[in-house]
Amino acid sequence: MESIALRSRWWVRHDLNFAHLHGFLLWAGLIGFGGAVVTVWFREAMQWVAFLLTGKTGRFSVISASLAPWHRMLIPTIGGLLAGLILQYGMNWARGRRTTDYMEAVTLGDGFISVRASLVKSASSLLTIGSGGSIGREGAMVQLAAMLGSSLGRILRFPAPTRRQLVACGAAAGIASAYNAPLAAAIFVAEIVLDSFQLESIAPIIVSSVIANATVHGLMGYEPVYQIPQLQVGESWELIFFLLLGLLAGHLAPTFLWMLEKSQNLYQRRPLPIFLRLGLGGLAVGIISVHCPQVWGNGYSVVNSILHNPWTTAALLDVLVSKILATSAMVGSGAVGGVFTPTLFCGAALGALVGSSVQQVFPWMADSSTAFAVVGMGAFLSASTHAPLTSILMVFEMTRQYEVVLPLMLASVAAHYVAKMYRHGKSVYAESLTGKRLGREQAMLLPWQELAHPVESAVLPEADMEVMRNRLAEVSFNNLQVVDAEGIWRGVVGRKAVAAAAPEATAASLMDAFSRCLRSNMSLEEALQLASEIPSENLPLVEHNSQKLVGMISKSDLLRALQNRLRALARGV
Repeated sequence: MESIALRSRWWVRHDLNFAHLHGFLLWAGLIGFGGAVVTVWFREAMQWVAFLLTGKTGRFSVISASLAPWHRMLIPTIGGLLAGLILQYGMNWARGRRTTDYMEAVTLGDGFISVRASLVKSASSLLTIGSGGSIGREGAMVQLAAMLGSSLGRILRFPAPTRRQLVACGAAAGIASAYNAPLAAAIFVAEIVLDSFQLESIAPIIVSSVIANATVHGLMGYEPVYQIPQLQVGESWELIFFLLLGLLAGHLAPTFLWMLEKSQNLYQRRPLPIFLRLGLGGLAVGIISVHCPQVWGNGYSVVNSILHNPWTTAALLDVLVSKILATSAMVGSGAVGGVFTPTLFCGAALGALVGSSVQQVFPWMADSSTAFAVVGMGAFLSASTHAPLTSILMVFEMTRQYEVVLPLMLASVAAHYVAKMYRHGKSVYAESLTGKRLGREQAMLLPWQELAHPVESAVLPEADMEVMRNRLAEVSFNNLQVVDAEGIWRGVVGRKAVAAAAPEATAASLMDAFSRCLRSNMSLEEALQLASEIPSENLPLVEHNSQKLVGMISKSDLLRALQNRLRALARGV
């Protein structure tokens, strides 16, 4: 029996690993199926939360409109408070490594995603969205699917590159399950997360997204979230209006992202517990929903209403502004969720607004407001994510109508390039990853305050041979540090140079003019690189502004510091 178990483990780990194509695709398909199951579970659980809080199920905008104004304000507030309490106390349970961001796990990490932290954050997101919070449910769905990929990689003890690939497969499965767009899901992960379109990287992601989509919409029978009617695009010369829509989306999307960022900064200025911050975010959504009930939830039903029913220009402008404010308040509070769906909501409202305005100015044109709404979704998404290819494919997959391709391509590309002029060209996802990169770079700075030892081998530039010989006899170092009366480091004098020097020589005449030293603003990587090029065991450390010698650091201390920092980063500290 033991022999059979060992052979089975060997078969799983070696014959079905990523070195073989069949194993490569098998694990991808398995993750796709598992990702579909967890996303369906989250969708159903969200309706149960809504029922427990309101006594009703169905579309959140309809639930919100059916409630009294005070009730409409109370439910998101309660949901925010409960979601915040789960975060505040649940993360104490999720000890150890707390990495949950799948983008970070793929691009910066080793493919590790904390199961406990993911479950805590998903539960918090469930309460936020189930109580009407204006945030996307796709964030938790993708997180859970990516967590499955990471867990499978750890259980089977795959190496870090393989685990990262499995996490990417899980993310694609979650997106495909949420939007019925398997190709766009695969391209999104390749374009935004992996930044690679190599076949070896994208093939398993495609398999995972296809299996996930087939499971949700084929086996389980769930309808696509967006019901796209037959579109009427109009004449070719009318593409100019779709270009105008793309330009507007390119200006408005960065404004939306700027509001999200400013809202986060506003909450962070006030040292409130996380449950109070989320409660305030829910209260803000509740207050806005008194005027505009459509801001509740992720907005799928409102987008479908815009696509199928005529809206007045005033109503479209009202719901667009209200949704931006509600989403900014919710995201800024620290609520767990995605902004992908709110972005599509804003794009649909903006597109329908432009289409309605065009129809009013040119009443003799065929009514193509629905086409403008669909193209607006792609344009706004492209401007927010800086992923025009993903945006074009996603909207095309949702519509499956070739007539929309030309205006969609034109508007999406125009929106992308206009948006690049704002916020230093940063997308909503690049902003997040840049912050994590900066945090990790900050963590990898040379901790010179912890490592520096007092200088015992310093001499003045005018020190004669007797002073230098006496100082070398007192210390075990092979070098003397030449420091002037103001404490500024000038160079190094070696023991061999002193032994071979003339009796009238001074430290200034013997010191190496090309001596190098550590500086207080170096990173650990730079310090170790310099240490590898200098034969001395102990290196001088200089304050980078004043050039004053502040201490000595040994190579062994540098190696221990690097080891400690890597361990801390691995734990998510």
